[in-house]
Amino acid sequence: QKKAFQDPDDHLAKGGLKKMGEALDRGMVLALSIWDDGATNMRWLDSTFPPHDSPARLGVRRGPCDGSTSHPSYLRTAHASATVKYMNIRYGAIGSTTKADTSRRLDAMMI
Repeated sequence: QKKAFQDPDDHLAKGGLKKMGEALDRGMVLALSIWDDGATNMRWLDSTFPPHDSPARLGVRRGPCDGSTSHPSYLRTAHASATVKYMNIRYGAIGSTTKADTSRRLDAMMI
């Protein structure tokens, strides 16, 4: 995907899945935050990015937003009272924090 979209592959440049696995083995801390993005106005998420590239170029059109309301100053003014609650957070080995829902397994859907 990075090659097709002509994006730099930072993940591979930093060692890819091997390095990520090593980092996970050392342990990690879950950090949750709310933030805005003065550098790109969050366009990388669901708009046209890079903003001056043609939306016709593969990977530039990333979602339906036009980016006109994505600037931090607009967001902080228009949504000054916005809040968030993080609830029901669980941690543990994969599969240990919830009961398995086998109805969603791929092999359960095969005909």
